[in-house]
Amino acid sequence: MIRTHGTSSEQERLSGKFCHHHLLFWTMMKLDPIQTFVEVVRAGGFTAAARRTGTPRSTVSLQVRALEETLGVRLLKRSTRSFALTDEGQRLYDKASGPVDVLARALDDLQAGDGVLGGLIRLTVPADFPTALLASAITSFTQAHTAVRFQIMWTNTVMDLVEDNIDIAVRVGANPAQTAIERRLLDIEWAFYASASWLKRKGRPENISEVEDFISPQPILRAYLEKHVLGGVSLPTGAIEVDSHAMARDLMLNGFGVALLPQGLCQDAVMTGNAEPLLPHAGLRPTRLNLTFPNRADMVPRVRAFADHICAHFR
Repeated sequence: MIRTHGTSSEQERLSGKFCHHHLLFWTMMKLDPIQTFVEVVRAGGFTAAARRTGTPRSTVSLQVRALEETLGVRLLKRSTRSFALTDEGQRLYDKASGPVDVLARALDDLQAGDGVLGGLIRLTVPADFPTALLASAITSFTQAHTAVRFQIMWTNTVMDLVEDNIDIAVRVGANPAQTAIERRLLDIEWAFYASASWLKRKGRPENISEVEDFISPQPILRAYLEKHVLGGVSLPTGAIEVDSHAMARDLMLNGFGVALLPQGLCQDAVMTGNAEPLLPHAGLRPTRLNLTFPNRADMVPRVRAFADHICAHFR
């Protein structure tokens, strides 16, 4: 007869604790290659997946290869520049991508412990969004909640919050999906700007139609600005077209022409006299910068807490 020490309830508690940690370890070991495979498909390649997950490319490739060997099937057709899903790979992705996200979130929550925020927050922001204030908000949040991790994607592409597994998207005046949730972050004031050297050459325009050498945004943003900022007034014909507020500002500061930009992006240049706002009576309307979430169910405690933090930080 084997003798044991402790009460039966204590033994059950210890046994349950052991089983919980054993199951958690086993599940993560099995989950990693599948999760890596899903990230490769979503990112469109091994290098992009490595960048998005903060994992060496060699590790990403090794995990996918190990998954193929374990399953005994080929999941990806590879070349030096691209890849394509095999039929088996497509079926695995279709069936695994959703459950992998749910399980990863659940494991993150379990690992964090009672009352402790932990796990991954996937955040996407516009490509030329100012970095200093966001970096400050993330740093102060992670100092207070050391078990929280971040993946940040800088892109002007409007990503699908569900398919791309995004927790929070920083968007300017976006029209969310029916199930998405929006929260106001701040309002953006706009103005036309030109450099002192350009004004000396060209003179100061009196209305929008007189603007020359306009530095135009790309068509989607241009249409948005005409509708929501200018109230239906057409922007001037572009002398150049760019997909970056930062590039438009730098072209303007170098005397190329006139740009329509967020005021916060040009405050320093105006204070130093390198740029001047134009057309004060143009009646430009502010636009709203939002935090967008896939749906209420995905606003887990760490995501909600960071949303509260970043809103307070930006104010």
